[in-house]
Amino acid sequence: MLKNQGGGGGGQQDQQNQQNQQNQQDQQNQQDQQNQQNQQNQQNQDQNQDQNQQNQDQGEGKSQGEPKVSPQQAQQMLKAIQAREKETQDKVNREKAAALKSRQKEKNW
Repeated sequence: MLKNQGGGGGGQQDQQNQQNQQNQQDQQNQQDQQNQQNQQNQQNQDQNQDQNQQNQDQGEGKSQGEPKVSPQQAQQMLKAIQAREKETQDKVNREKAAALKSRQKEKNW
């Protein structure tokens, strides 16, 4: 009879051990989740810092590298470019006309 009573106590010990193991696993899982969250937070902070640095670099480049052009200056530049293009087209057309004229002289028979 003593064995049966002892066996009942052993079952309670097994249940306690299982509960302890479950608690340890739960704690480990919580720790793992916190570690993952911390890593994610660190990555997000790094990305934010990189993005902020890029934004600062772009902002500095715009203010230093590209001067502002007023609408009047843009209009003047456009007119100058169009005038230059017209001169170039006129020159090409004159050269074409001269080439055609010389061909006609050669074949005048």
